[in-house]
Amino acid sequence: MVKVLFIDDDPQAHATLRVVLPEPYVLLSAYTGRQGVETAAREGPDVVLLDINLPDMDGLRALRLIASRPLAPPVIMLTAFSQPRVVKESILAGACDYIVKPFEAAELLGTLRTAVAGADARRAAAGEVTDALMQGMIGESAGMRELKELIRRYAPSDSPVLVLGESGTGKERAARLIHDASRRRDGPCVAVNCGALPATLLESELFGAEKGAFTDAVSRPGSFERADGGTLFLDEVGEMSPAAQASLLRVIEQKELTRVGGTRTIPLDVRVVSASNRDLKTDVSAGRFRADLFYRLGVLPIRVPSLRERPGDIPLLAVHFLCQMGSKSRTLSDGARERLLGYSWPGNIRELRSVMERAALAADGDEIRPCHLIFD
Repeated sequence: MVKVLFIDDDPQAHATLRVVLPEPYVLLSAYTGRQGVETAAREGPDVVLLDINLPDMDGLRALRLIASRPLAPPVIMLTAFSQPRVVKESILAGACDYIVKPFEAAELLGTLRTAVAGADARRAAAGEVTDALMQGMIGESAGMRELKELIRRYAPSDSPVLVLGESGTGKERAARLIHDASRRRDGPCVAVNCGALPATLLESELFGAEKGAFTDAVSRPGSFERADGGTLFLDEVGEMSPAAQASLLRVIEQKELTRVGGTRTIPLDVRVVSASNRDLKTDVSAGRFRADLFYRLGVLPIRVPSLRERPGDIPLLAVHFLCQMGSKSRTLSDGARERLLGYSWPGNIRELRSVMERAALAADGDEIRPCHLIFD
């Protein structure tokens, strides 16, 4: 038996949900925030469905009261499509996921299944983002401190994360750190570059294919199946075709897929972390990117700052790269430091790494001088 506490002031919604939920789910009903908080404490539900709009208190307040108790159940928020700010606040307050109203039964059941399966592990993983894990994020600027704090807060959740930033800023490193600090750290972390695959192949790469689905197709799992129990990193997600965007949205919401050319439904337990160097809000306004997918992927947004925005971190990164290359004794001269700080770094960290690699080869002593720094 899986006890589902539903907190909503609409009696018809309770009646509908009672019909929709299959065994082994059992519905517990509460029609006010206070009644819901008391029922959660008394009945010990396995999962809570909580509406944002309640007659006696704000849904976020009810969430905080439920989440503050020891061994709190996972809470799934029910919200309107136009409330992305509320969704973010809900996740930060302790919700494990959210569903947009009105929702489909398949989406609800998939979200419930994932929330219940991950509840114990999520509680165990909370607060385990250690300083050792953060060592790979070099920098002490305000922007980097904010980035590290968001990673610490987002890692224990299962909600999608959208990492934004210019090319070369370290978006994939941030995504992998989120995985390493999560309850999924012992599972796979599968990366897919959506911009590197033709539109005709991307869907089969993501969702898998059955033999005969297209010319030379063989039965094989896609990236979602390979990432089951772990994290799927979708790099350059803004490059996806409209058809692939629609398929991705369906899989994320229903937490199940059907391979290309197949008929069998495959349940999934995957956290999606995506990244883009595009301005996806502008793409949404221009009709190039689905608004519903943008809000689903961007429940927890992170922005990785460019090097231009954190010049104080440039010398730290430069010395770090020298150490990685086996040049621990080498230092930067004052002139080299000024030259590094005076450059615009269009390629960001990726470009800085290349410049320091060339400098390490060009220098014939322990000091890196301006003449050793060659920019593209």
